[in-house]
Amino acid sequence: MQTILNFDIESTDEKLTPRAGVAIFGEYLKGMGLEKLCNSNIPLAKHPNGYDPFEFIYPLILMLHSGGRVLDDIKEIRFDIALKELLKIDRIPTAGAFTKYLHKHGTDGEDAIKKINKQFLKRFLKSIKNEELTLDIDASFIEAHKNTAKYSYKGAPGYMPMIGHINGGYVIDVDFREGNEAPANENLEFIKQCQLQLPHGVKFDRVRIDSAGYQAEIFNYCDKENILFTISGRKDKSVWEAINNLEDDDFKEFSKREKISEFCHTMNNTENAFRMIVVKKDITPILPTLEGYIDPKVLEKYQDEIYYCIATNDNDLSAEEIVKLHRQRGETSENKIKELKNGFNMSYLPTSNFEANSFYFSIGALAYNLFLLFKQILDSSLQKHTVKTIRYKLYNIAGKVVIHARKVILKVNEEFKKLLENIRYRAYETSLE
Repeated sequence: MQTILNFDIESTDEKLTPRAGVAIFGEYLKGMGLEKLCNSNIPLAKHPNGYDPFEFIYPLILMLHSGGRVLDDIKEIRFDIALKELLKIDRIPTAGAFTKYLHKHGTDGEDAIKKINKQFLKRFLKSIKNEELTLDIDASFIEAHKNTAKYSYKGAPGYMPMIGHINGGYVIDVDFREGNEAPANENLEFIKQCQLQLPHGVKFDRVRIDSAGYQAEIFNYCDKENILFTISGRKDKSVWEAINNLEDDDFKEFSKREKISEFCHTMNNTENAFRMIVVKKDITPILPTLEGYIDPKVLEKYQDEIYYCIATNDNDLSAEEIVKLHRQRGETSENKIKELKNGFNMSYLPTSNFEANSFYFSIGALAYNLFLLFKQILDSSLQKHTVKTIRYKLYNIAGKVVIHARKVILKVNEEFKKLLENIRYRAYETSLE
């Protein structure tokens, strides 16, 4: 057979893996006690030869970290003999068995994963013990053309999970919802749900939400619990009147194309007044002579693009500091949701069963949280990378497994040897905590 380059292809019986770095992560998970947490929180199989919960959850997390998109990708882990040898994995269920497992345990499985996440949350809180504890909540749409999926306001079927993040993006809780659920529904209940995940005696210092959280009951709750909030304001009639009453001299420079001002505001049913920060953006103006010819709805949208409001009960920070703090949601919440959906492929849900998908999504959130914890023991140069980059620089290191004198040996290129040894050492130290 004619080829372009002069090399041959031959088969080998050697145990090779393209996931040497995943093996190091898998070892870390065992050191973190994931096996005990899974088997003690998720119902055990009734049949004596049935799979333990850990035998389902463990390879699924490894698959998601490796870049698997759908359940059928579990075969890439099942057929990786070298990886299974390193991690002492005797058996891995098929994709069909995983689907049945998700259907069988559904809501109970989701509740169990939340309990496991709560245990790992304690470790995360230790790493940020000197930081202000900030909760970001946000709804995110997942398009899914399942026969049971409900249509959202975006005009497509799918699901609308509400996701709560704390400092650095740790997913403290998820409320998996139907696609037709409004993002503003039960936001206060979700905040309380996230509070229950915290250890006894710990509470949030601050809450940040988009305009879906602009609700009197949330304002009253935060005031009562001494929680600071910054919430994107809705520009209703009373807010527009207050904005129109502001003079040009009331605004001061904030950035090259923005000015900032504020006023005291209140809403029906709020127990206390609050600050309303107004950011006025410099965009191309409409000629005054044209305003009479523009549709009122178009004109209203144009005005809406100029002004951006933030409601807050924080009376210590300046207006500029409030805006900068609130805009950090883009990194802490919105970008982290993208990482969860795209990096860990939670945009692909496996079944048409709502409870099964909810269980699967909670496993994805656990995989994401374990990734954040794992990055804490990596070299500082790797700690800010996304999972896609970590796959390229760490997980996808090629390795060869050799058994010599009853000892398992992982062989990698010399340039990676020290890197993997250092991570293993730190993983061991972490397991002792």
